[in-house]
Amino acid sequence: MIFVKNHKNRSMITRTFFTLAIVLGSLMNLIAQPFEGKITFSISFPTITDPQTAAMLPKEATAFFKKGKSRMEMNMAMGMKQTTISDAETKKTVMLMDMMGQKYAIVSDMEDDSDKEAKELADKAKVNVTGETKKIAGFNCKKAIVTYQDPNQDNKEVSMTLWFTEELEADKGYMTGPMSKIKGAVLEYSIDQGVMSMVLSATSVTKEAIADQLFIAPPEYKQMTQEELQKMMGGR
Repeated sequence: MIFVKNHKNRSMITRTFFTLAIVLGSLMNLIAQPFEGKITFSISFPTITDPQTAAMLPKEATAFFKKGKSRMEMNMAMGMKQTTISDAETKKTVMLMDMMGQKYAIVSDMEDDSDKEAKELADKAKVNVTGETKKIAGFNCKKAIVTYQDPNQDNKEVSMTLWFTEELEADKGYMTGPMSKIKGAVLEYSIDQGVMSMVLSATSVTKEAIADQLFIAPPEYKQMTQEELQKMMGGR
Protein backbone atom coordinates (compact mmCIF):
# COMPACT_ATOMS: atom_id res chain seq x y z
CA MET A 1 0.00 0.00 0.00
CA ILE A 2 1.24 3.50 -0.81
CA PHE A 3 1.88 5.64 2.26
CA VAL A 4 2.43 9.39 2.23
CA LYS A 5 2.60 11.10 5.63
CA ASN A 6 1.18 14.47 4.58
CA HIS A 7 -2.50 14.09 3.63
CA LYS A 8 -2.38 17.29 1.58
CA ASN A 9 0.58 15.95 -0.41
CA ARG A 10 -1.14 12.58 -0.88
CA SER A 11 -4.29 14.24 -2.22
CA MET A 12 -2.23 16.44 -4.53
CA ILE A 13 -0.35 13.43 -5.91
CA THR A 14 -3.60 11.52 -6.41
CA ARG A 15 -5.16 14.42 -8.34
CA THR A 16 -1.96 14.82 -10.34
CA PHE A 17 -2.04 11.15 -11.44
CA PHE A 18 -5.52 11.43 -12.90
CA THR A 19 -5.09 14.96 -14.28
CA LEU A 20 -1.98 13.85 -16.15
CA ALA A 21 -3.78 10.77 -17.43
CA ILE A 22 -6.50 12.98 -18.94
CA VAL A 23 -4.11 15.61 -20.29
CA LEU A 24 -1.63 13.21 -21.83
CA GLY A 25 -4.45 11.02 -23.12
CA SER A 26 -5.78 14.06 -24.99
CA LEU A 27 -2.33 14.89 -26.33
CA MET A 28 -1.82 11.30 -27.50
CA ASN A 29 -5.14 11.30 -29.31
CA LEU A 30 -4.12 14.50 -31.07
CA ILE A 31 -1.01 12.85 -32.46
CA ALA A 32 -1.93 9.19 -32.71
CA GLN A 33 -2.79 9.00 -36.43
CA PRO A 34 -1.01 8.49 -38.77
CA PHE A 35 2.32 9.24 -37.06
CA GLU A 36 4.31 6.16 -36.01
CA GLY A 37 7.11 6.61 -33.54
CA LYS A 38 8.04 7.90 -30.09
CA ILE A 39 7.74 11.30 -28.40
CA THR A 40 9.36 12.18 -25.07
CA PHE A 41 7.81 14.97 -22.96
CA SER A 42 9.30 16.86 -20.04
CA ILE A 43 6.85 17.65 -17.22
CA SER A 44 7.13 20.58 -14.82
CA PHE A 45 4.92 22.03 -12.08
CA PRO A 46 5.77 25.75 -11.67
CA THR A 47 3.46 26.32 -8.67
CA ILE A 48 4.69 23.35 -6.61
CA THR A 49 7.20 24.73 -4.10
CA ASP A 50 7.13 22.03 -1.42
CA PRO A 51 10.27 19.88 -1.94
CA GLN A 52 8.61 16.66 -0.68
CA THR A 53 5.69 16.99 -3.09
CA ALA A 54 7.92 18.06 -5.99
CA ALA A 55 10.19 15.05 -5.46
CA MET A 56 7.25 12.67 -5.88
CA LEU A 57 5.91 14.15 -9.11
CA PRO A 58 6.95 12.88 -12.56
CA LYS A 59 9.59 14.69 -14.58
CA GLU A 60 9.13 12.91 -17.91
CA ALA A 61 6.64 10.94 -20.00
CA THR A 62 7.27 8.78 -23.05
CA ALA A 63 4.55 8.19 -25.66
CA PHE A 64 4.44 5.63 -28.49
CA PHE A 65 2.14 5.83 -31.54
CA LYS A 66 1.10 3.40 -34.27
CA LYS A 67 -1.95 3.19 -36.54
CA GLY A 68 -4.41 4.97 -34.27
CA LYS A 69 -3.02 3.37 -31.11
CA SER A 70 -1.04 5.14 -28.43
CA ARG A 71 0.83 4.28 -25.25
CA MET A 72 2.09 6.73 -22.63
CA GLU A 73 4.49 5.72 -19.86
CA MET A 74 5.23 7.81 -16.78
CA ASN A 75 7.24 7.08 -13.60
CA MET A 76 6.72 8.66 -10.18
CA ALA A 77 8.40 8.25 -6.80
CA MET A 78 8.17 5.16 -4.58
CA GLY A 79 8.16 2.76 -7.53
CA MET A 80 4.88 4.06 -8.94
CA LYS A 81 4.39 3.68 -12.70
CA GLN A 82 1.46 4.72 -14.88
CA THR A 83 0.82 3.54 -18.44
CA THR A 84 -2.14 4.63 -20.57
CA ILE A 85 -3.03 2.70 -23.74
CA SER A 86 -5.65 4.05 -26.18
CA ASP A 87 -7.12 2.54 -29.34
CA ALA A 88 -9.02 4.85 -31.70
CA GLU A 89 -10.61 1.91 -33.55
CA THR A 90 -12.06 0.09 -30.52
CA LYS A 91 -12.71 3.38 -28.66
CA LYS A 92 -11.15 1.88 -25.54
CA THR A 93 -8.59 3.29 -23.11
CA VAL A 94 -6.89 1.37 -20.31
CA MET A 95 -4.86 3.02 -17.58
CA LEU A 96 -2.35 0.65 -15.94
CA MET A 97 -1.05 1.48 -12.46
CA ASP A 98 1.96 -0.37 -11.02
CA MET A 99 2.45 0.65 -7.39
CA MET A 100 5.46 -1.14 -5.99
CA GLY A 101 4.34 -4.41 -7.59
CA GLN A 102 0.61 -3.95 -6.97
CA LYS A 103 -0.93 -3.77 -10.44
CA TYR A 104 -4.33 -2.31 -11.33
CA ALA A 105 -6.14 -1.50 -14.59
CA ILE A 106 -8.90 1.01 -15.28
CA VAL A 107 -10.73 0.46 -18.58
CA SER A 108 -12.87 3.25 -20.06
CA ASP A 109 -14.96 3.73 -23.18
CA MET A 110 -14.35 6.80 -25.35
CA GLU A 111 -17.99 6.78 -26.40
CA ASP A 112 -19.66 6.96 -22.98
CA ASP A 113 -21.63 9.96 -21.68
CA SER A 114 -18.43 11.90 -21.01
CA ASP A 115 -17.68 11.73 -24.74
CA LYS A 116 -20.90 13.62 -25.49
CA GLU A 117 -19.89 16.21 -22.91
CA ALA A 118 -16.47 16.52 -24.55
CA LYS A 119 -18.09 17.14 -27.94
CA GLU A 120 -20.24 19.89 -26.43
CA LEU A 121 -17.12 21.45 -24.93
CA ALA A 122 -15.40 21.34 -28.32
CA ASP A 123 -18.32 23.12 -29.96
CA LYS A 124 -18.17 25.95 -27.41
CA ALA A 125 -14.39 26.21 -27.13
CA LYS A 126 -12.68 29.31 -28.49
CA VAL A 127 -9.32 28.96 -30.21
CA ASN A 128 -7.02 31.94 -30.72
CA VAL A 129 -3.97 31.18 -32.86
CA THR A 130 -1.49 33.95 -32.11
CA GLY A 131 1.35 35.16 -34.29
CA GLU A 132 3.98 33.69 -31.98
CA THR A 133 6.15 30.82 -33.19
CA LYS A 134 9.04 28.76 -31.83
CA LYS A 135 10.81 25.48 -32.42
CA ILE A 136 10.07 22.51 -30.17
CA ALA A 137 12.01 19.26 -30.60
CA GLY A 138 13.09 20.47 -34.03
CA PHE A 139 9.59 21.31 -35.32
CA ASN A 140 8.19 24.74 -36.19
CA CYS A 141 5.30 25.42 -33.81
CA LYS A 142 2.53 28.00 -33.53
CA LYS A 143 1.04 29.25 -30.28
CA ALA A 144 -2.68 28.88 -29.60
CA ILE A 145 -4.83 29.75 -26.61
CA VAL A 146 -7.90 27.56 -26.08
CA THR A 147 -10.64 28.84 -23.76
CA TYR A 148 -13.59 26.77 -22.60
CA GLN A 149 -15.94 26.22 -19.66
CA ASP A 150 -14.94 23.31 -17.40
CA PRO A 151 -17.97 21.39 -16.02
CA ASN A 152 -15.73 19.89 -13.32
CA GLN A 153 -15.13 23.40 -11.95
CA ASP A 154 -18.73 24.68 -11.96
CA ASN A 155 -18.36 25.81 -15.59
CA LYS A 156 -15.48 28.09 -14.69
CA GLU A 157 -13.70 29.46 -17.75
CA VAL A 158 -10.38 27.66 -18.22
CA SER A 159 -7.59 28.73 -20.52
CA MET A 160 -4.91 26.44 -22.00
CA THR A 161 -1.80 27.51 -23.87
CA LEU A 162 -0.75 25.12 -26.66
CA TRP A 163 2.10 25.01 -29.11
CA PHE A 164 1.35 22.87 -32.17
CA THR A 165 3.05 21.90 -35.39
CA GLU A 166 1.51 21.10 -38.75
CA GLU A 167 4.69 19.26 -39.75
CA LEU A 168 3.40 16.09 -38.04
CA GLU A 169 0.25 14.59 -39.53
CA ALA A 170 -2.68 14.30 -37.14
CA ASP A 171 -6.11 12.86 -37.89
CA LYS A 172 -8.82 14.50 -35.74
CA GLY A 173 -11.66 12.39 -37.11
CA TYR A 174 -12.16 10.55 -33.82
CA MET A 175 -10.93 13.26 -31.42
CA THR A 176 -13.23 15.00 -28.90
CA GLY A 177 -12.77 17.86 -26.44
CA PRO A 178 -11.55 21.46 -26.79
CA MET A 179 -8.14 20.47 -28.19
CA SER A 180 -9.80 18.80 -31.17
CA LYS A 181 -10.02 22.28 -32.72
CA ILE A 182 -6.23 22.49 -33.05
CA LYS A 183 -5.00 21.77 -36.59
CA GLY A 184 -1.82 19.84 -36.02
CA ALA A 185 0.06 17.87 -33.38
CA VAL A 186 0.42 19.51 -29.97
CA LEU A 187 4.03 19.46 -28.74
CA GLU A 188 3.68 21.73 -25.72
CA TYR A 189 0.79 22.21 -23.33
CA SER A 190 0.37 24.36 -20.22
CA ILE A 191 -2.59 24.85 -17.93
CA ASP A 192 -3.09 26.65 -14.63
CA GLN A 193 -5.61 25.03 -12.27
CA GLY A 194 -5.03 27.37 -9.37
CA VAL A 195 -3.32 25.19 -6.78
CA MET A 196 -1.47 23.29 -9.48
CA SER A 197 -0.15 24.34 -12.86
CA MET A 198 1.56 22.03 -15.33
CA VAL A 199 3.74 22.41 -18.40
CA LEU A 200 4.39 19.50 -20.77
CA SER A 201 6.86 19.99 -23.58
CA ALA A 202 8.22 17.57 -26.18
CA THR A 203 11.99 17.15 -25.94
CA SER A 204 12.37 14.61 -28.76
CA VAL A 205 10.30 13.21 -31.62
CA THR A 206 11.47 10.02 -33.31
CA LYS A 207 9.79 8.37 -36.30
CA GLU A 208 10.43 4.64 -35.96
CA ALA A 209 8.70 1.25 -36.13
CA ILE A 210 6.82 0.44 -32.92
CA ALA A 211 6.04 -3.14 -31.80
CA ASP A 212 2.35 -4.10 -31.64
CA GLN A 213 2.94 -5.73 -28.25
CA LEU A 214 3.26 -2.31 -26.61
CA PHE A 215 -0.47 -1.68 -27.14
CA ILE A 216 -1.64 -4.86 -25.38
CA ALA A 217 -2.46 -4.66 -21.66
CA PRO A 218 -0.72 -7.41 -19.62
CA PRO A 219 -3.15 -9.92 -18.05
CA GLU A 220 -1.73 -9.66 -14.51
CA TYR A 221 -3.34 -6.25 -13.83
CA LYS A 222 -6.44 -6.33 -11.58
CA GLN A 223 -9.35 -4.36 -13.06
CA MET A 224 -11.08 -1.73 -10.90
CA THR A 225 -12.89 1.58 -11.27
CA GLN A 226 -11.21 4.98 -11.10
CA GLU A 227 -13.18 5.77 -7.94
CA GLU A 228 -11.91 2.62 -6.22
CA LEU A 229 -8.32 3.40 -7.14
CA GLN A 230 -8.58 7.03 -6.00
CA LYS A 231 -10.01 5.92 -2.65
CA MET A 232 -7.22 3.40 -2.22
CA MET A 233 -4.62 6.09 -2.95
CA GLY A 234 -6.13 8.43 -0.38
CA GLY A 235 -8.04 10.69 -2.77
CA ARG A 236 -11.59 11.88 -2.35
